[in-house]
Amino acid sequence: MTEERLVSLIVRKLSGELDPEAYRELQAWAADDAGNQVLLDRLSDEEGLEKELLQYRGIDPSAGYRRWLAEIEGRRRIRRMRVVGWAAAACLLAAVVVSGLIRHTLSGQSGTPAVAVNKQTILPGRNTATLVLSNGRQILLDSAAAGSLAMDGNARLTKPDSMSLSYQALAGVATPAVAYNTLTTPRSGQYQLTLADGSRVWLNNISSLHFPTAFVGKERIVELSGEGYFEVANVPSKPFIVKVGGESVEVLGTNFNIMAYSEEGGTQTTLLTGAVRVRLGNNSVQLKPDEQARVNANGSLSISRDVNAEDVVSWKNGFFYFGRASFAAVMRQISRWYNIDVVYEGKVPELEFGGKIDRSLTLEELLQYLDKSQVHFRLEGRKLIVLAN
Repeated sequence: MTEERLVSLIVRKLSGELDPEAYRELQAWAADDAGNQVLLDRLSDEEGLEKELLQYRGIDPSAGYRRWLAEIEGRRRIRRMRVVGWAAAACLLAAVVVSGLIRHTLSGQSGTPAVAVNKQTILPGRNTATLVLSNGRQILLDSAAAGSLAMDGNARLTKPDSMSLSYQALAGVATPAVAYNTLTTPRSGQYQLTLADGSRVWLNNISSLHFPTAFVGKERIVELSGEGYFEVANVPSKPFIVKVGGESVEVLGTNFNIMAYSEEGGTQTTLLTGAVRVRLGNNSVQLKPDEQARVNANGSLSISRDVNAEDVVSWKNGFFYFGRASFAAVMRQISRWYNIDVVYEGKVPELEFGGKIDRSLTLEELLQYLDKSQVHFRLEGRKLIVLAN
């Protein structure tokens, strides 16, 4: 029996829609092997399954369910499940969870784990960053105590909590020149920043923001590398400009995300609310919400429409988002967040992934979700090896 067929039967059993012929098919499968019966018993127990669901908290259940249902309905027409209460939630998750449990059980029976690891546990990223003041002084923010950190230029720097930094412009304080600071996150790091004008910035891992401690003049200009999410304070008299290499993003007040990792082959500016204009040389495009401007490695500028911007900024909310992402793209995200190097023994698997996964999982937990089409891994220190099939 194929995994897809087994998932279909179990989910229909959970929803109370298993016809007699399908019921006999499922029972025959369970009788064929003691391990099969154990798995079926686990999945037939609502309390037990509810506990299993909690272990799969990282997956976007509705996205997984929609993908599974589309695949099943493409081969045979079945009506959508109409259940209430706990059973409804279970059925929404079942396509993802049941499939994962089946893979886990079968891999356990075969003695081949999804990832062969040493005893070291690779933890996920955390809130950590380094701040460089205008005089060159460096402050490691995750070890700095909360409260006032320094005075720089005409601004006071404070650390409100363990994950953020805030700037407050001081009225009546004159300085001979604008003071610039730089906030940098390492691999496996992220941080939040409130600029002197009230704009908020979230920096993803391996990212940097160069900015003035207080904005003077007619424009608010910052420079970004890596990835950042911006919630810009609306000051119509002072346009907010983000420079990324030879590209600039101009806004007044809006929410948007810029991804500019060099290994991703270009930059992506995604708009959530408001309006922004992306300029590259003499070319420019203006974005509407849920549109994305892409500057490719060859210098071309284009727009992708009907992008789910909320998914793009999932990293800010603690999730990986894989929107039909290639296996290589997924592994690049994992490499940055877990501070590991990824090596391929054979060819890069030609796979695509979708949905969301919790970024608070350990690396080993995460890799269990990526065990598709017999892709296996070996972890040696901080080197993750993708094994050849």
